[in-house]
Amino acid sequence: MIDDTRGRVPFALLGVLLLVSSLTLAPTLRPAPAPRDTAVERTLDRATAETQTAMRDAVSRAGQRASTDPVLEPANTSVGRALNDSRPFRDALRLRIYLQVRDRLRRVGATSEGVEATASVPAVETTAEYREAIERVSIARAGPNGTALRATVENVTLTVRRGDRVVTRRTVSPTVVVATPVLTLHEQVQTYERRVNNGLDKPGLSQRLTARLYPIVWARGYAQYGGVPIENVLANRHVSLATNGALLGVQRSTFGRSDPDGRRSLTEATAMVGVEDVITGSNNTALAQEVLKRTAYRPASEDISTGGASGDHPRANETMRIGVNETADDAFHSVAAPEALGRTTATAYTVDVRLVTDSRRVSGGRPPRPPSPGENWTLVREQTTDSTDAVGAVDPRPSVPDGWHELDSFGRTVEVEYTRVALWENGSERRSTASSRTERRRVTVTLVGRHESDSGAPDERIRTAHDREGSPVGGPNLADVEPRAERGLVGRAGGRDAVAERAAEGRLRTPTVSVTGKRPDSLRPWVYRDLRRLRERVRATNVTVERGAVGTFETNPARELRRKLADRRAALVDAPDTYDSAAQKARVAARIAYLDAVDDRLAVRAQRRGSAREGVDRQLRNRTGGSLVDLRKSLTARDTQIPRSRPVPTGPAGPLRTRVDARPQYLTLASVSEESHPAIEGSEHPLVARNVNVFTAPYGDAAAVVTDSAMASGDRTRLATAATTLAAANATANRTSNATLDSHRRRLRYRVEQANSHVAAELAGTVSEETDADSAASRTIVEAALRRWDTPAARGQALADGSAARRIATVAADRRGLSAVERDWLWMRLRSTTDDALARPIARPKTPVVNQTASTVRTVARDQLRQRIESAGRRRAEQLAKRRLGTKTLPAGLPLVPPWQWVATTNIWWVTVEGEYARFAVTASHGPPTTPGATTTYARDGERVYLDVDEDGDAELLGQSTRLSFRAHTGVVIVVPPRPRGVGDKDGVAVEESAGWPTAGASGE
Repeated sequence: MIDDTRGRVPFALLGVLLLVSSLTLAPTLRPAPAPRDTAVERTLDRATAETQTAMRDAVSRAGQRASTDPVLEPANTSVGRALNDSRPFRDALRLRIYLQVRDRLRRVGATSEGVEATASVPAVETTAEYREAIERVSIARAGPNGTALRATVENVTLTVRRGDRVVTRRTVSPTVVVATPVLTLHEQVQTYERRVNNGLDKPGLSQRLTARLYPIVWARGYAQYGGVPIENVLANRHVSLATNGALLGVQRSTFGRSDPDGRRSLTEATAMVGVEDVITGSNNTALAQEVLKRTAYRPASEDISTGGASGDHPRANETMRIGVNETADDAFHSVAAPEALGRTTATAYTVDVRLVTDSRRVSGGRPPRPPSPGENWTLVREQTTDSTDAVGAVDPRPSVPDGWHELDSFGRTVEVEYTRVALWENGSERRSTASSRTERRRVTVTLVGRHESDSGAPDERIRTAHDREGSPVGGPNLADVEPRAERGLVGRAGGRDAVAERAAEGRLRTPTVSVTGKRPDSLRPWVYRDLRRLRERVRATNVTVERGAVGTFETNPARELRRKLADRRAALVDAPDTYDSAAQKARVAARIAYLDAVDDRLAVRAQRRGSAREGVDRQLRNRTGGSLVDLRKSLTARDTQIPRSRPVPTGPAGPLRTRVDARPQYLTLASVSEESHPAIEGSEHPLVARNVNVFTAPYGDAAAVVTDSAMASGDRTRLATAATTLAAANATANRTSNATLDSHRRRLRYRVEQANSHVAAELAGTVSEETDADSAASRTIVEAALRRWDTPAARGQALADGSAARRIATVAADRRGLSAVERDWLWMRLRSTTDDALARPIARPKTPVVNQTASTVRTVARDQLRQRIESAGRRRAEQLAKRRLGTKTLPAGLPLVPPWQWVATTNIWWVTVEGEYARFAVTASHGPPTTPGATTTYARDGERVYLDVDEDGDAELLGQSTRLSFRAHTGVVIVVPPRPRGVGDKDGVAVEESAGWPTAGASGE
């Protein structure tokens, strides 16, 4: 009764599908008891076949409509709330399939000899029923390359009637595979949306945009550096061009082809912006011709330079070594302290012990019930009592659980005398009768132990555990554990006989307790010396990292060191398969505790590096919205391999080709209206961009902000930074006279001297605690050690970098006659004291004092440089003008100027783009099999989606097809040689924002 729609499906495929359908239907048939009627079975078979055909047609039609009006955002309606927020498109498709199946099943019917079979699914009217309908439909991609759709509708009811009487009902769950690419198109568009919104660390728009912007910036930047009068190295018109080219690239990698109209528009836009604009004003010079060769819109494979020989200075991709260093000392201080090391070694000498009992009956047993006093007596209650007595010793038969070993055992014969008393009643009279019997039991009590404790050392067997002569440091080893354990578990319980009696009665508690053996006095020095050797090995551990990655905080050396130590952990612990003694286990436990402490401190270092990165990032974010991490990612993304175009998949109906149709096809920064683009209502900006040049001309403020953020964060500054700033101020003051600099320098010197005095006093206190020197002698030792650093700046640096602590330990050892171990421990204590003292506010000069001095140093140094440039300009103005310098001589960029050398000038552009398509459609070459040459189009246009679910003639709001939008960002960094001109935007506009920023699309108007 349903039109046959299988005409265009290949017969071979049809056979396979029917076979699959039959196999799918077979296990779901659950016939109700019915007469074995040939007519009934025949009508059921025909109805089942027609149901399968109806299913195939319903799935095909539902797929087409779901593609045309995809639901990406459920509506707050009774039917919209039935859709899962995490998968609205799939749920809407499942609901459409259910409703289409419901409609087509009404036309399913088969008759034979007066018997009629029909098919149906329940009607739906409420949100709960809509959810139930959705749950009854399952969908998945199927066929070669997943280009078809497999759908199953559960619990379709087949009803057989003879006249008005229902003969039988059957429930089937038909499954069909239809050559509709609806899920393929949906997932492809989702992939495209995800890629155009991916960050710099994933393939997509940001990476492709970076790859296109780097050649532009380096070409125009070096052209400007070479004298071409370029005001804006990177303008938003270049950003727009690169963004559209990158979008087409993402389309090719996702769909196999890009929008043909978009490609044509990009060609026209390139002609308008052009390579001529990239190096405008070049006048066909030799430099311009060289730049032209390097401005292709592709990832840069090499740095653009001035064409000269490469220098010997480090590059961003060159490596440096960073080690564990002082972290090893700090961890050692916490682990090797007397109390801490004592706790660690104690765990190795600790044994878990318990009693294990075995009680077996030898003879006798419990007495029978006492006899009744006579006839007519009723039992009221009875009670059994027992008494135990250990009557002799026997050979024990130890029972040792897995993982434990025997320390001692003993056996006893225990007699248990049972007395059973019964109370009887006869009317008002009561009598008692009794019976007794003696049971003899053989009881074995075993004292067991295991070397599993809270020790961090592996729980391996100790070969000489209970051998008093087995320890390399003397002492009883673990030989005294057994008597201590017996005193605690057996002696305190009343002795062996009492323990055996309780075991016979089943009343003996056998908890596990820990017993610690006696440790020899020589154990701690022996373990300490071993830890000291391990400390030096750990201290020398280092990792190799890229300089650029370190400078941009992309890499975290502490985290890398943790990984390296984790890889070497087994070798550093050096735990044997079997311990020679408890002392060796204590050594391993101490090593593990030390490595754990190192790892904990490296974790803190890694976290603090993250905090430092945030502090440096803060100022950069305030100006650009970017970060050092993203800048490093963009530097990496410029060389990222771009994925190739996706190959054309082949489905049941042949190759599945797709065509992208975007509106607008070229996302311009200008406002567009419905007159030029019918998909748009009113006017809107399809693309908006923000382009920030960090160090524009003048660049003093930006440079100061970045430098200050790197030097300090918060209200206080580290002593190392303050001392270094004071040293720079002193050096600058020696070459020039400046009243402002002298005033700031005096204030900073006073603060540094205060901090130095505080730290020195704390160090003197530690010397007094760890040696026999009194307070006065300790201060003398510290003063003598610090004498080699004769200025506040030098002394502050020595106190901050730890060299002062080592020097104090050496002087104290010489003057107080300390041993090597004592000197080593004093040095550890002094380092810890230094760290604690430096963390206090008095040892951290206030940030404004440091920043004011640093800013004045930069200003004075810059003025000196400017004077030299101006002097050179007056002498050679005409000559410089003839060499293409033109009028664009205003400096730009950030000079990388250490105290004595200007090494380079750098600049950063941070670009953010947002865009939205008014309509984004993808058309597949496959459509319904019943329509020759049909296609399937998946379109996202932001329109509302309606569906008549209750068959009342009015469509209910199902949801909305959201527009496809994106946001991408990237940073571009350039470095040029050290010349006053530098590189950067020189029009005085640091932030270029397009019209409509920050919102693209319809909501931007």
